[in-house]
Amino acid sequence: MSRPLPVLAIILLVAVATRVVTFGNPTVILDDQFYLLVGDAMRDGAWPYVDIWDRKPFGLFLLFQGIAELGDGSIVAMQIVATLFAAATAFVIQRIARLFVADEPALLAALAYLIMLPLLGGQSAQSPLFYNLLVALAGWLLLSSAARPGAPLHRNALLAMLLCGLAMAIKPVALVEGAAFGLGFLWLLFRRDASLAKLAGTAAAMVAVALVPVLLSFAVYAGAGDEARDAYVYANFISIFQKEGLGASAKLAGLAFFLLFSLPLLVLAGVGLRSRLAKQGADVATRLLMLWLGAAVLGYLAVPHFFDHYALPMLVPLSVAAAFAFALPSGRLYAAALLLFCLLQGAITDLAGNRAARAEFDAVSERIDEARRGGCLYLADGPPWLYRSTDACTVTPYLFPDHLNLVVERNAVGVDPARELQRILAMRPAVVVTQDSEQAKHGPDTQRILLPALAREYRTIYRVPGDGPPMLATLRVWQRRDLAPPAP
Repeated sequence: MSRPLPVLAIILLVAVATRVVTFGNPTVILDDQFYLLVGDAMRDGAWPYVDIWDRKPFGLFLLFQGIAELGDGSIVAMQIVATLFAAATAFVIQRIARLFVADEPALLAALAYLIMLPLLGGQSAQSPLFYNLLVALAGWLLLSSAARPGAPLHRNALLAMLLCGLAMAIKPVALVEGAAFGLGFLWLLFRRDASLAKLAGTAAAMVAVALVPVLLSFAVYAGAGDEARDAYVYANFISIFQKEGLGASAKLAGLAFFLLFSLPLLVLAGVGLRSRLAKQGADVATRLLMLWLGAAVLGYLAVPHFFDHYALPMLVPLSVAAAFAFALPSGRLYAAALLLFCLLQGAITDLAGNRAARAEFDAVSERIDEARRGGCLYLADGPPWLYRSTDACTVTPYLFPDHLNLVVERNAVGVDPARELQRILAMRPAVVVTQDSEQAKHGPDTQRILLPALAREYRTIYRVPGDGPPMLATLRVWQRRDLAPPAP
């Protein structure tokens, strides 16, 4: 089992088995379909922040442009690429765990990562599926440097910081783990009696290398003119601080969600670390693993809002720590219990639910395409991929509905949402899509504009039942009244 190819084959098989039920379903999550929508539009010359607004880093959209090129804008292709990234990350976890334990518990740690992903929103193509690989590689460089005397620390440190810089270009919260890795490398250099001058020089070089991806993306926008540069700066560095919070109760609810679905892995990581410390004490590599785990938790807590996928970065060091538990005499029993828990949660086996969601999405898409009569579409709410599946023209750069809808976004998108909505309605889109069950989260200013306009100028021509697929339930398609209604 120590040979890498059989290990990789097992990991790849489990990666596919835990995700295959979602293949082709564009409604698994909202975010990745939007990223692919932007990446696909970039193939035709669209610029993030200018033509389509969002605050995610440019590296994420560049990644999804590549995915769109590779799969010609296919949802299935996107999910297959994400599966390969998940498998690659699990393989790196196995290699890290192998620094501490034997083959079997190291492999179980890798598989633990894969079976946990669906529980925390990682079953499709969320951004952590991609940057987790980069952070895991950086973590492997750090821990292998600690475990192997004579490792080239300076070179490994710079390579690890480049990886963290690329991760930050996908999701800025990777900064927290990157900073921990940087401190870890400086500690290793200090233990090798590096001078203060060399430590300072290495620290400066690490920071510079980590900033290269962000500086390159800024240079691209700065070279495109003042408008593009200002849009880039606002979206990437200003808007997030203008976003309102949902309050402490929302954060506590998110923490409770994480604890509920991650408790088995948390317990295994705790049992494993306790066993390791009892047997061998706090060796250098184990201390650095604990530093990494603490940084991952801090990164999760540092984000004021909660979504389930925000917890995905913690799965990497937690899975490595769980390898110590899998190495105990009861290790196989622990692994079986974790697998049973994940299967009972249901996401891994929900083939019927994903098929129903895909069929309903296709029905909504077909209805919209017929109803618009060649006109434009405005998604006041609903899956952003409807823009792509209908090939409809758009009337706003705010293609992710939440940016204009949610109360927390009203001061953080660079425009007044109410005025932007008035401008959109003045363009008289042929079809508008809303979702009844989401209205409680929407800003009252936009609702006071949208709902009377819909009642006056549009008619409902399709509605998904309230017991329909979660992302589509109560979705309502409105057609402008002067257009010929679609066939019954």
